[in-house]
Amino acid sequence: MIGGGIGISFRNEFFNPQTPVNIPVQGFSNGARLRLVLLPTSADSRFHINLRTPDDIVLHFNARFDEGAVVNNSTSGGGWQSEDRHANPFQQNKIYTLEFVSNGGIISIFVNGAHFADFVERTPSHGVHLIEIEGGVHVHSAHVSH
Repeated sequence: MIGGGIGISFRNEFFNPQTPVNIPVQGFSNGARLRLVLLPTSADSRFHINLRTPDDIVLHFNARFDEGAVVNNSTSGGGWQSEDRHANPFQQNKIYTLEFVSNGGIISIFVNGAHFADFVERTPSHGVHLIEIEGGVHVHSAHVSH
């Protein structure tokens, strides 16, 4: 029980998966949460996390150390849409908690518990069936919950 007796059940839990990793999920609808504990490594200048439907990417979260930016984007019909760019809060070889929370058409992103950005869904997230994690990052744990 957490915070006043509210129970949280995890649909999926993964510990120390090798990257790249694909995590199957059954939707990412209102109230869903993806919580990652990760370590950006110096093995690559970028890492990304994709929330995918069978046909498109609902959210592409791309940390780019070579640009000092995090780029959020999505695809529609296989084509990239307009980028949302933010300053990169990550440093390589430091551990972070990264969370994505579905809030009725908006995916809120948190880094170490602090609000980082909101991404307005261009494709509904209820169709998300896969979370892809690739690039220069070690995932200590991944939890998907509702």
